Amino acid sequence: MKKKKEPLKRKPALLRVYADMVKLYPDNEAYVRQYAELLMDVGQEATGLDMLRHLHDLLISADEWRKADALTKQYPMIGRVREPQHWQEDIQGLLPSFVRSRFWLKLNQQRLREGQHLFHRGDKLDTLYLLCEGELAEYSEGSDGTPVLLSLIKPGDVVAENKLLNPGAHKSNVVANKKSIVVRLPRKKMLEALISTPVLKKVLERKVERRGLIRMISGSPVLQVIPLDMRQHLAEDSYVREYGKKTAIHKAGKKLSHVDLIIEGEAHYQMHNREHVEHLKTLKPGALIGESAAIHDTGCPANLVTDTGVTIVHISYTAFINVAEAYPPLRKKLTAYTEAQRAQWMSRLNELQTQELGR
Repeated sequence: MKKKKEPLKRKPALLRVYADMVKLYPDNEAYVRQYAELLMDVGQEATGLDMLRHLHDLLISADEWRKADALTKQYPMIGRVREPQHWQEDIQGLLPSFVRSRFWLKLNQQRLREGQHLFHRGDKLDTLYLLCEGELAEYSEGSDGTPVLLSLIKPGDVVAENKLLNPGAHKSNVVANKKSIVVRLPRKKMLEALISTPVLKKVLERKVERRGLIRMISGSPVLQVIPLDMRQHLAEDSYVREYGKKTAIHKAGKKLSHVDLIIEGEAHYQMHNREHVEHLKTLKPGALIGESAAIHDTGCPANLVTDTGVTIVHISYTAFINVAEAYPPLRKKLTAYTEAQRAQWMSRLNELQTQELGR
């Protein structure tokens, strides 16, 4: 017993020692970490979290991205997220050699004034563009009609890559944030390049997938309020899954490792009541499942079954908590959303109880 109590008795003394060490060496990662953990152990959580945030900043400054990510996973309450480093990939270096020619670029350039659209949502184009100068913004319209930023396109990056791979109407708008110059890449030549340069196709496919995930996440009335870099953080470890009609998504009591966002289709919670199966609540596109910490502690509240074919984005719970801690307006919106869902649950359960008493 004494061996277990001894470290507790020594902690105040160690705390003073490391406080002095951090004053002398504020950029020493080992000292900062030890001081932060001691502060947390003795109940000084506010100061401890400040130290952990300082440690995270030190790791980022030193390009220790893996250590910084590990720290945010261990202590999501520090509210630190970053834009994934591979969102911007070297597309221009993979393009056909003639496209990289200054002479060819100059002959085929298109100038955009600030505020001018490259294309609008619904336009049916199959053209891939390369941005040479300026900056483009891709955006959609939120549930209240306000613009929701989906991505920022920098020089050397491409836009509308999904239309090269899958022609059809655009699902978003692209506008010039400042005076910009783009080049329209010839579709036939680019399709040939995808065959001769497989790595180019893979990079474009990854870009299509990531931007698609951000677009889906941004379609949620709850999540579209958070800044772009945080939605990118959510998309980093997210994946899309489709469920057929009358398929069980989750069973009652199942512990969830992610937060689910319904993109297409409908599902419902159901409960077996004697010989009947009662529908408790219908979930439509935009609905979140598992957004409350209580659900992750107790498991799914009831069986969740699809009514139609359903498309769901599964968002890493760790990333979700990181963002919620880092962005207080999201915490406020989640609280309101969870309370509204709880009220609907209680109303439906009271209705079923009344029906049961009447039988």
